[in-house]
Amino acid sequence: MASREMATETTPRLMTKSEYAKHRGVSKPYITKLAKNGVLVLRGDKVDVRASDTVLDDKPVDDVDPPPAPASPSGPPPRPVAEPLGQAGASFGQARTIEMVFRAKLRRLEFETKQGRLIEAEAVRKTVADAVRSLRDGILGLPDRLSTVLAAESD
Repeated sequence: MASREMATETTPRLMTKSEYAKHRGVSKPYITKLAKNGVLVLRGDKVDVRASDTVLDDKPVDDVDPPPAPASPSGPPPRPVAEPLGQAGASFGQARTIEMVFRAKLRRLEFETKQGRLIEAEAVRKTVADAVRSLRDGILGLPDRLSTVLAAESD
């Protein structure tokens, strides 16, 4: 993992699908499949390396495009900018990348749900509650069923 992070610093921002497959160490058909399913972040026909790596590695979204350092301390001081929903100073490109990452994660959830790997938590809660209620009712009914049998038995 550390080598991939180090390699990201020297790799180009955009790659073809073949180059990105080599970068990730997977086959080109797999990368094409990911691109077709909307998992990869594409810029035209090219793969955005950092954004796609972020999606595939589940890195925090803040690592996608770090804000640029200020050019020079001289000149007028920067005006304070209101922080919209916790995204302080996010540029349009960063906001678009964040949205793409979010959409890719939603598509992954939908895909895993359709494959049966994920199920709704509320359905599980209801099923477990029904099973526990049935067990409790059975245990509470034991004294009524056993009372006649135990009363007829002598020590």
